[in-house]
Amino acid sequence: MQFLKNYKKIFFVIFLILLFILFFDKKIMFFIKDFQSTYPAIHSFFEILDAGMKFFYYGIFVVTVIFTIYGLITKKDFGKSLAVGMVLTGIFVQIKHIFGRARPSASVDGCFFNGPSFGYTYSSFPSGHTTFAFMVATVLSNYYPRYSILFYILAGWVGFERVEDFAHFPSDVIAGTVLGIIIGKLVLLKFYSKQKQGNV
Repeated sequence: MQFLKNYKKIFFVIFLILLFILFFDKKIMFFIKDFQSTYPAIHSFFEILDAGMKFFYYGIFVVTVIFTIYGLITKKDFGKSLAVGMVLTGIFVQIKHIFGRARPSASVDGCFFNGPSFGYTYSSFPSGHTTFAFMVATVLSNYYPRYSILFYILAGWVGFERVEDFAHFPSDVIAGTVLGIIIGKLVLLKFYSKQKQGNV
């Protein structure tokens, strides 16, 4: 029964992503474009936030790497979890080169998939930044549940910034969110569950 329930969730997510690609991606991007033109002051404010967010994101990446190295040296399970999570994320997000979806900055046609491509312009689906952010949030939330809301808010902001900056469509971010959570859960299934068993 659990097996069937999991498959239902997977099919629902796939359906949701396809729905966004077919009906909502283009509309949302046009709305953002019109909003930016109509309210340039607000757009400028978001540009400042975007610049700060880029610095913040890469700061998180560096801190995560340092945190991972510390965990590996001290033989903490979260170190192994983050290390494996980063490797898996780096591997899985390469599927974007198979889809070859044009970024909104190149084409706001949300259904435009070019096929295999290794260029930046055609590597929109899924969002690698969002995948990484939600993988980290999922892993750290299990080790530090008190801060789980903060972790997921920060991860969500990464996804929002990618859409607002015309680097990704909403469905790219949804796919990245799901992929990041799945990778995080797979890693925790390997390490966190063993840690709990060892403490019993």
